[in-house]
Amino acid sequence: MARKSRVQVLLERFVEDQILIPSGLYIRLSDEDEEDIETNSIGNQEKIGRHYLVEHPDITLVETYIDNGYTGMNFNRPAFLKMMEDLRSGKIRCVIIKDISRLGRHFVLTSELVERIFPQMQVRLISINDDYDSDEESADTASLTLPLKMVMNDYYVKDISGKIRSSICAKIESGEYLPSAGSIPYGYVRNAEKNTYDIDPESAKQVVRIYEMRAEGMKFNAIAKQLNAEGVPCPGKLRFLRGISKAPKYENAEWIRGTIRKITNDEAYIGHRIHGRVKRDKVGAEKKRRGPEEWSVIENAHPAIISTELFEKVQAVNERELGRLSNYHKQPDPEMDFRKLFHGKLFCADCGSAMSAGKGCPRSPDKPSWIYFDCNNYRYSNHSRCNSHYIRQETVMGCVTNLLNQQVKIAGDIENLMQSLQRMPSVSSFQNKSEQSLMSTVTKRRNLEGKIERLLEDLSDGLIDREQYMYMKRRYNQQLTKLVEEEKQMRDRTEALKRVLDEANEWVSAVRKYAALPELSRELLDLLVDSIIVYDHKHIKVNLKYADPYQIMESFLREIEVVESA
Repeated sequence: MARKSRVQVLLERFVEDQILIPSGLYIRLSDEDEEDIETNSIGNQEKIGRHYLVEHPDITLVETYIDNGYTGMNFNRPAFLKMMEDLRSGKIRCVIIKDISRLGRHFVLTSELVERIFPQMQVRLISINDDYDSDEESADTASLTLPLKMVMNDYYVKDISGKIRSSICAKIESGEYLPSAGSIPYGYVRNAEKNTYDIDPESAKQVVRIYEMRAEGMKFNAIAKQLNAEGVPCPGKLRFLRGISKAPKYENAEWIRGTIRKITNDEAYIGHRIHGRVKRDKVGAEKKRRGPEEWSVIENAHPAIISTELFEKVQAVNERELGRLSNYHKQPDPEMDFRKLFHGKLFCADCGSAMSAGKGCPRSPDKPSWIYFDCNNYRYSNHSRCNSHYIRQETVMGCVTNLLNQQVKIAGDIENLMQSLQRMPSVSSFQNKSEQSLMSTVTKRRNLEGKIERLLEDLSDGLIDREQYMYMKRRYNQQLTKLVEEEKQMRDRTEALKRVLDEANEWVSAVRKYAALPELSRELLDLLVDSIIVYDHKHIKVNLKYADPYQIMESFLREIEVVESA
């Protein structure tokens, strides 16, 4: 047993040079883990994951994904989404978690991921505390208990959520609840010790100015432009400068009409604390904006910045403005609306910012309104940065459908080319030679590993001295490193054709689906189109995910020629 242990120690030194399974360690912590905060801490989860990896040297850690402060009842978490991208790209092929609750607590969504999505993607899932490894023979037995644990996790988070909501409601009613620093109204700072807001002198004076300008009848846009011209930081930028928010989008944020409107309608500035403007109906549901009748208002909860008289005067101005706007005729809805279809796909060519949709209204009430896209950087800087890059949705749709229709025309040629490629003698010869070379290299590597094992045994039995052992070990180490690298290259080579054909088949399948549907769906748009870049003068560049199927096959054939000539 002692000899075997020493041999094992030696062999483990070579594991790092061998072909390893690239994995990602996923870690999640949220408020729902309050009762087990120590057990589920970020550090403890990472410690458990790394200890597992030490005991399994065939798995290598490529990246650690951490979602701190995100509920397990949905999967819209930044680190989780990044991990899924890496799984699709092949950067990692294995996911390691402390237990199944870290992956998610929603029974249906987590079951879908574990039982359907991961197996389809050929992703290995390891849940350490659940003793579950989808690649092990015992996985079927362990998987019988996983659904029960998922149900319990779902129930647990709903129970905890109910307790937290009850506790918060009680604190709101007693005036003791304070939101996070990022939710404190502009003009105030958080005073957690006294459960109140303190006036922030720097920003409070700007609140007073805003109310005074509005009371004089200034438009929201005019107030925003004046503050921007004076270099006054808007609420988002001020939080960024103070380190409260680290989101890059706030670094150059500016005053806009909506921010001024919100400030001039907020009763927080006369000392009232308001809760429940935005909330969810139940755990896992999306937050929704609520009407004033659903708000919880705590009067005189903190010092006022604005007098009641000034606040009411500004409300009168706001009411007159709303009355004037209500005289305008409501325009008919657009005949076509592609906002959801293109959401998140359009980007400004100059600044790289995403482009958002807006609704344009004609002067004549008989004509329908229309949908357009413009640069977010331009829109949210009050038109002070970049350019509009204004483009109508019909123009975008026309360019995309024309390009995809061209792809439909060449889909048949690609299918024929794939079949011809598989029948080519050079391809068949390449595959056979690659498989034979791989088998030969694997055999050589295994023989060399056997020699290493026997070498250590010979040293222990006194058949060779330490000098001979060290000399032979260096030689074998060099040979093993070379063989492992050769084996990796050969495996990549033998899998190259399969990857080419799989990519081409995916592309053909997606194009066929597009041709069969009466209209373009979001699902197919995601499958075929990576992004849409909008230049000035309505010029568009559509980046396809399968831009040139011919090039993929051509590069593969060139690789075969290089190998054959070598």
